[in-house]
Amino acid sequence: SSSGSNPFAPAAFLLLSAMGFGKLATAFADQGLELREYYAAACGHCQALAPAWKAAQKAYIGPVTFRQIECHDQNWNPVPENTELCKDIRAFPTIKMFKDGKELSDYEGNRSSASLVDFAKQHEKMLKQSALPMLAAALPTSSSRQRQAAAFL
Repeated sequence: SSSGSNPFAPAAFLLLSAMGFGKLATAFADQGLELREYYAAACGHCQALAPAWKAAQKAYIGPVTFRQIECHDQNWNPVPENTELCKDIRAFPTIKMFKDGKELSDYEGNRSSASLVDFAKQHEKMLKQSALPMLAAALPTSSSRQRQAAAFL
């Protein structure tokens, strides 16, 4: 995970899992923005991407968590614990952006660390923009304050 991720998330995930709250743990782990690379250990393109992915993960500072998910091992056998996560993945590597566990978009850029970081930053802006209307809706308008004052008088 990147330096921008929630430092308590792994501990919370492990604690909730250990307590038998697997679904809750998964839901907690799926919060926020996550850039996922689905890969196969035997895939040459995936191996070629690895240094750029690691460099992007180190260079990026922000709310997007970088996550690698191994779908197939060195012998192209499915990785059992990732079967559900990998069920719709047809090619490797596949890179997708998720928000709160829901797919937002596919990464179509080149495989450089700079492009991966740019992609993360674009979605970071989207996250900020989507928060503004919610913030505005939560704040009372002057007319509602006036109505409240009039009702009080």
